Amino acid sequence: MFGRRLNILVGALVLITAVLLVRLAQIQVGWHDRFKREDYTRAAGSRLVDTVRGGIYTRFGTPLAVQSPSFDLAVYYGKLADGGWTAPVSLLCGIPADQLTAQAQRIVRQVERVESRVRERLGRDDVRVAERYEYHRVVEDVPPEVAAAFRTEPDRFPSASVGRRRICAVKVAESTRRWYAHGDLAPHVVGAMSAVSQDTWDALVRRDAAWTMGEPFSEIGARYRMDDRIGISGVEKAFEGLLRGKRGYVLNHLVFGVLQIRKESTAVPPEPGCDVYLTIREDFQAAANAALERAAGDPALDFRSGALVILDARDGSVLAAATYPSYDLSTYRRDFDRLAADPRSPLLFRPLQAVLPPGSAYKIVTAVAGLEEGAITPDTVFSCSGSQVFYGRVFRCTSTAGHGALSLEPAIEHSCNVYFYNVGDRLGGPALARWGRLFGLGMPTGVDLPYERPGQLPDPRSPREAVNLAIGQGRLLCSPLQVANMAAVVANGGRLYRPHFFDYARNADGDVVERYEPQFTPVPLRQSTLDVLRIGLRKVVETGTAAGTGLGGFRVAGKTGTAELGVAGVNHAWFAGYAPYDNPKIAFAVVNERTSGHGGSHAAPIMAFALEPIWDAVERMP
Repeated sequence: MFGRRLNILVGALVLITAVLLVRLAQIQVGWHDRFKREDYTRAAGSRLVDTVRGGIYTRFGTPLAVQSPSFDLAVYYGKLADGGWTAPVSLLCGIPADQLTAQAQRIVRQVERVESRVRERLGRDDVRVAERYEYHRVVEDVPPEVAAAFRTEPDRFPSASVGRRRICAVKVAESTRRWYAHGDLAPHVVGAMSAVSQDTWDALVRRDAAWTMGEPFSEIGARYRMDDRIGISGVEKAFEGLLRGKRGYVLNHLVFGVLQIRKESTAVPPEPGCDVYLTIREDFQAAANAALERAAGDPALDFRSGALVILDARDGSVLAAATYPSYDLSTYRRDFDRLAADPRSPLLFRPLQAVLPPGSAYKIVTAVAGLEEGAITPDTVFSCSGSQVFYGRVFRCTSTAGHGALSLEPAIEHSCNVYFYNVGDRLGGPALARWGRLFGLGMPTGVDLPYERPGQLPDPRSPREAVNLAIGQGRLLCSPLQVANMAAVVANGGRLYRPHFFDYARNADGDVVERYEPQFTPVPLRQSTLDVLRIGLRKVVETGTAAGTGLGGFRVAGKTGTAELGVAGVNHAWFAGYAPYDNPKIAFAVVNERTSGHGGSHAAPIMAFALEPIWDAVERMP
């Protein structure tokens, strides 16, 4: 009995062993390809590799913003809410402790929101995001001596527990930061960068452009982390996609083989961002800046704020875009509170964002509309006695004594209001406004920088409003860029170009990956209209309202403008035009805001200041 049971037991063991061996052979041989490598590997110290943001350069290669090495102070998340680290960091960096606390609270709130979203997505309340176990930057771009002091005296800072280990709660994180060698040349054009705000992070999440530590490293690419920086204005914002680049990563694995464990790595290198080259010429931009500075120092010009724009009239390239007052990007963050409190609004990029009535500069449009619509001919004469009554209201001229009987050319030359009142009355409001819009006034130019203000050019609501619009008053609001573009249409013979700051972009290998192609809308102008208008605009400088303003030494044609603001002695003074008048290459506009003078006396001289150092360069332009 016992022997039979033993035989049965042995037979069962043999059978089980045979089944296991067959199954093992099936798995090892027959099913080998079914198993992925990940089934017998484990992650071991993978890491991200940061990219380098592309630089921003002028047309001729002057650096406006490039990356440079930097040191930040970062605090372990578990200690952020503990105020023990704020006092030594405050002492070391000279930053108020309450400011550090506010930064820490912002980071904590952001991590908690990310964790809340992950929990909601997974339907679990016990999830912890990896950001809770990381260091977070609280002070950026500390001086090297501060970083060195921290590394030599880590005992000054509290420690934190990570599992069974004790680590220093504060560490130095090496990174790169924007460096501005010419931070005061075109700061509004270059634009600023900032840490990703909560609103920006939420927008990135909605676009699937955000990345958190719980996701695979292979998916980061150009996506953003919570502690990243991002362009918030100017070229930095407009061309973020080109400048940013893509992060790389290193994946380290422990591979478990037969009686051995080996370490393998997979590396994907980062892709540096592209360098962006602008149409801005450093010589033209410096001359425009200097002209506004010089005007501010000249009591006779009563200049406190304004703008100056220079375009290539032949393709819409922005060669200079100056605004006053301005600032220096290299000290922007330190000076921000002072700049924001300045009543002259130095943070406002006036070429695109100051929308103002253009005054008599609009007479260019009125003259064109009158000729093209057949309301007048070049020989049409109106008599000016200093004022004229239209629809029960007295409309006054720039000359109280009157200009007498004038045809179109001398009316442009001397900026006779009464002449253009009559042209506007004959045209009617809708036609007058329509031609203004054909010249791009009161509407977006489509320029490739963010936050452009369009202004407005509504149809006049009455014949009286049409008379007022004819001299650039009323509800009309235009930016200096729009007014310069209007002058460019006359200079180039009828093409309304889309203004642009972007020229081209190069990748890290030096290859051009993107280049701007000029875009324009034709404006239907007859050559006879252009001929009459150009003669009148040239006479403005030779013998008219801009004579004796310093422009006589340059071959300039243009139009003065004085927009009255309803307060005695307070005007916006304009001068817009192009040069050389016999072979136009550039178009421009300058505005002196809220000044006591007029376009001829208080704006045209500023343009002369700008042309003086660059005139030879203008004539040499191909």
